[in-house]
Amino acid sequence: MKTEIILKEGYPYIFVSGGLFLLSLIFHFNAFWQILFFVLFAFFVFFFRNPERIPEDESKGAIISPSDGEIIEIVEEIAPIVKEEMIKISIRLSIFDVHVQRSPIEGEITAKEYIHGLFLALGNKKASELNEQHRVLFTNSSKIVVNQIAGFITRRIVDFGLFGRVKLGERYGMIMFGSQVDMYVPKNTKLKVTEFQKVKAGESLIGFLNEN
Repeated sequence: MKTEIILKEGYPYIFVSGGLFLLSLIFHFNAFWQILFFVLFAFFVFFFRNPERIPEDESKGAIISPSDGEIIEIVEEIAPIVKEEMIKISIRLSIFDVHVQRSPIEGEITAKEYIHGLFLALGNKKASELNEQHRVLFTNSSKIVVNQIAGFITRRIVDFGLFGRVKLGERYGMIMFGSQVDMYVPKNTKLKVTEFQKVKAGESLIGFLNEN
């Protein structure tokens, strides 16, 4: 299947801002408006980019980052869906990161939960608990939960509709305009990342599952 260079979810934003920019040129709007519409058009093209990624490690048991961003916290916590204590790796995205989420392992999507909630700023400690979120369970010989969390600006979480078999790094959804992704991995996972480290979805190695 052909991969979109620009996500179709961005087409309305790109077409509207691009159309306004063209109209501003045709009707000789003030330079301020011409620059503003062009900047918006360029930003939306940049924001909805959908680059190809190659995993750093594709060996058995490898876990790849599901999201771009910065790791802001690594703690042990009860994971949603499975209700087991796991290692939670929280990844904060800025508006400059690619906002597509990808499968952290090769396996299957076996469960999903969409939780309607608030849109608190992600700096709020309650945001991970109370905000709108979409939880996905990835399963092979182990279980990994990835939770897409909306923020104050973010008002939409997109599910690409995958269920069942997924490849390592396969795209499965996105969050719009700044957000957070929490990934829950088994407690015996051999982590290869630390807090405040930058990661890329479908590329950066998070660690290895202990499959012994």
